[in-house]
Amino acid sequence: MNVSLIEFSKALTSLDKALAETKSDIVRDATIQRFEFCVELAWKSAKKMMGTATSAPKPIIREMAQNKLIDDIDFWFKAIDQRNLSSYTFKELLAEEVYAFAREFLPKAQELLVRLQTL
Repeated sequence: MNVSLIEFSKALTSLDKALAETKSDIVRDATIQRFEFCVELAWKSAKKMMGTATSAPKPIIREMAQNKLIDDIDFWFKAIDQRNLSSYTFKELLAEEVYAFAREFLPKAQELLVRLQTL
């Protein structure tokens, strides 16, 4: 997958639009899917911009913190964990948890995008 900041920006805009919709099961599920894309594009974009050799998300997140691209490493580890939980969203409680986290995630991901754009 060719990762670019343009794709990351578009994914964040898409997540923002989904979160602005009146919540229903369909909107929740679409939001979760968009959240998944954003998490993947966040760490993969950072990997590309930093020139990191590893392809595992958590070491990249550590490097993102070292490079001052993110402030809260634990939040970003949780984002990876929430993204991994998203494959279990057929379970109502997990779907609600991931959806709620997506709301918290968006502003931090937008901040990351701004920082990546300054590299």
